Amino acid sequence: MAFDADQLVKGMMGAAQTSFGEDWPKAKDALARVLADEKEALKDIAEARINGDINAEDMESQLADEKLAFEAGMAMVQVRTKKTIENAINAAMAVLKGAIEAALP
Repeated sequence: MAFDADQLVKGMMGAAQTSFGEDWPKAKDALARVLADEKEALKDIAEARINGDINAEDMESQLADEKLAFEAGMAMVQVRTKKTIENAINAAMAVLKGAIEAALP
């Protein structure tokens, strides 16, 4: 399966939307900005893993760094709890990992 960064971003937005629930209108624009800012980095990580340039452990390490960038970008969003943001980020990252796994040869 080919890796499609645009589809990935849509999937990550959808996963996060579910986690944010009623707070989604407050978070939507901020998450879209974060994903736009991080899209190339996420694509690079995905392609490196798919091409075998990095192993699963290296990918996890790089995604942990990206998760920090997501958290920083979402820090301005006023939602009920930090846990809501964490759940949304985790859901979005799960979509990313699933897309990478699906694209692995």
